[in-house]
Amino acid sequence: MVNPGAFQGSRKTFLQSQKVDYQAGVVGGYAADALAQIQRKYLKRYPIDLLHSEEPSPEWLAGVDDEAADEEQEGPDLDALDEEELAAAMVKLEERGALLRFRKAVSHCRHVFDLDAYHC
Repeated sequence: MVNPGAFQGSRKTFLQSQKVDYQAGVVGGYAADALAQIQRKYLKRYPIDLLHSEEPSPEWLAGVDDEAADEEQEGPDLDALDEEELAAAMVKLEERGALLRFRKAVSHCRHVFDLDAYHC
């Protein structure tokens, strides 16, 4: 069976729509900044806590404001947690970080190497 790739549906459509911006960044000498901006927009539309198999609603996507400031992420309250709760919170943070790194890496692969989702 063929690997459907890491990005499908509206995620794939969004990333494909950003290729022109990325290519302009490459030509203009600011490819890393262009890629960072694309990833920022992506995470506004598809929050890291949204399962990769879930599609956000059309209303959610229509309401995304790329110019709005990003929400600050707060870490666990170290003083309020016991050892077991702290360990669980740290595992959750590590998992979230790994997921974020994966999604950024695949997005980077698709833009930099101009590959479709079957190759990344």
